[in-house]
Amino acid sequence: MLARVRTFLAATLAVFSLAQAESGGATESPKGLVIDYNRLMSAQQVDAFTKISTELREKTGCILTAALLDNMRGIDARKDAGMFAESWLDGTGTECEASIYVVQKQRRMLVVTLGTAKQIIPEATSETLVQEVLVPAFRKEHYGEGVLVLGARLASEIARAKGTSLDIDESLFPKEEPMSIRGWIFIVAVFGLLIAFGSKGRRFGFFDNMKKLLSVSEIEKSQWPGIFRDTFGDNLVSAFISGRCLTEGFDALATPWTINFILKDNSPAEIAKLEPFQKRARRDNVEFGKFYSPAEIIRTLDTNPLEYLHIANRNYPLCGIRPLDGFTPHRDALRQQCERELRDILEHLRGEHAKKFPGSAQESIQEIFPILYGVFFLQTGSYPENHQQVFERFPGIGEGDTADAIETILGNIAS
Repeated sequence: MLARVRTFLAATLAVFSLAQAESGGATESPKGLVIDYNRLMSAQQVDAFTKISTELREKTGCILTAALLDNMRGIDARKDAGMFAESWLDGTGTECEASIYVVQKQRRMLVVTLGTAKQIIPEATSETLVQEVLVPAFRKEHYGEGVLVLGARLASEIARAKGTSLDIDESLFPKEEPMSIRGWIFIVAVFGLLIAFGSKGRRFGFFDNMKKLLSVSEIEKSQWPGIFRDTFGDNLVSAFISGRCLTEGFDALATPWTINFILKDNSPAEIAKLEPFQKRARRDNVEFGKFYSPAEIIRTLDTNPLEYLHIANRNYPLCGIRPLDGFTPHRDALRQQCERELRDILEHLRGEHAKKFPGSAQESIQEIFPILYGVFFLQTGSYPENHQQVFERFPGIGEGDTADAIETILGNIAS
């Protein structure tokens, strides 16, 4: 009997999935300022966005665009978005653009600015706006509202910098369209299917994703900073997020946030104090990473200079001090580590494994980025802001033979 119920619900779900599907193609605004492949914005929201962009251009010469895509094939979202925005800008006759770029399958959300807009809205400001506006809105499935409000905030920033203002009232923005009867039936079918499969429904990740902390600001506002302070007391120097969690392409729905610690005493007994919180951490999409001590860091400065370079330049402290603030690695130690790790990857790419599994070259590109950040620092004296700067510095990566590109980089390091 239960098997029949499951079959019936699965069939019902399939029927309503087809009923919900609409004809292919993207929704595009009349003036070509919005491209919406998955129709996340209503026609009224697209019109409101177009009106803001039109007024912005009339008063400042800048334009506002939005590209809501389904999927992307490149490995560098910001680079792809920049190319997308540049092709857009070429046909507008202006030299100032702010573009909202969303890729639904990869869950990538970012803002690209070109021309004078780049000076008005630096990357740090746009990323803050994305975290404060777009992430919470998308979490509630208010896609159109999120894009519209973010567009309004970007346009207002540009107008203010240009010495003018826009006639924008966010309270009048079109809201998400109410759920149709057909939509409600579809939702009921989905819930029925999940219930019919019982505990197996968890494989969909539906219930887990409702609990997850999906942004840095959510972690900061959660109870975790207080838990760390109460657990470690005066022994806590710093609890911070760093590394891959703060780089482009990080997917908080697929990968937990890693929190690292600096403790005056990082003995096993001290670390074990977090054991009672492991279950809660898994539920909240958090994991505990490395536990450093000041003495250990000093002892290994020349052993792990690349690791400490990343921590010092890309971190988000949740409580305590900013980790390794002002740290600069010894250049010879950093050079030796970068060379050693690049040669290991090169040997891997030239080996039999790479010949049997061509996809390993693409995986190596992801592995090489942390090392190239170190090489970038060696050559310029500054830490790169994003992958795009690394691509521009080392153009052979991702375009031709990765092994040849690494050999060229190794030659430059040695010289």
